[in-house]
Amino acid sequence: MKGDWHATQQETNKTITTSTKAIKQLSEIVRGSSRQERLQLDRLKNQLSDAIQRYGAVQKKIAEKSKALLPTGQRSTKQQSPKTPFSDLPDDEKIFNGGDATWQNQSQDQALLSEITEEDLEAIRQREEAIQQIESDMLDVNQIIKDLASMVHEQGDAIDSIEANIETASSNVDSANEQLAKASQHQLRARKMKCCLLSIALAVLVLIVIIIAVSVKR
Repeated sequence: MKGDWHATQQETNKTITTSTKAIKQLSEIVRGSSRQERLQLDRLKNQLSDAIQRYGAVQKKIAEKSKALLPTGQRSTKQQSPKTPFSDLPDDEKIFNGGDATWQNQSQDQALLSEITEEDLEAIRQREEAIQQIESDMLDVNQIIKDLASMVHEQGDAIDSIEANIETASSNVDSANEQLAKASQHQLRARKMKCCLLSIALAVLVLIVIIIAVSVKR
C-alpha cells in the first residue's frame, strides 16, 4: 500500500505541475485575445485550483490517519530482565516499591513490553517511513493556488490594456491593415488556445478521477 500511494502521489504531483505550466503558457497565448477567451481561462484556472485544494485535503487526511495508527508512547526495544519476586526483595525495597500489588502490576507491564517482537518493531519502522514519505511528497497547495491567481490576474490586466489600445487604433482608418493582420494572428492564437484548453481540461479531469479513487479507497 505504501508503494501504491507513493506512486499515486508522484503521478498526481506531476499532473499538477504540468497543468500549472500549461496555464502559464496559455496566459501568454491569450494576450490580445477576446474577453470571452479570458473568461474561459478563468474558469479553467478555478477548476484546477479546486482540484488542487481537494487533493491537498486528501493528503493531509491520509497523513493524519497514518500518524494515528502509530503507537502513542515510546516503546522500548530492549528486552527487560525478569524481576525478582516481591518476597525475595530486601525490606527497604519492599517499602520503596509500594507493596506486593504494585510490584505485580509493574511486572505485568514489563511482560507486555517483552512481548513486542522484531516483526512488530519493523512494522512500526516501515509505517513511520511511509508517513515521512507522504509528508515529503505533499505539495505546497496554497502557494500553487496563489501562483495561479497571480498569473491570471496579470494576464487579465494585460488584456484590458491591449483591448483599450485596439479600440483606439480602430478609430484610425490608417490602422486598418494592421487590424487585419492582428485578426489573422488572433485566429491562430485562438486555435492554439483551444488545444491548450483541451489539454489542461483533460489533465484536470485525470486529477479529479485520481482524487476520487484515492478517497474511495480510504
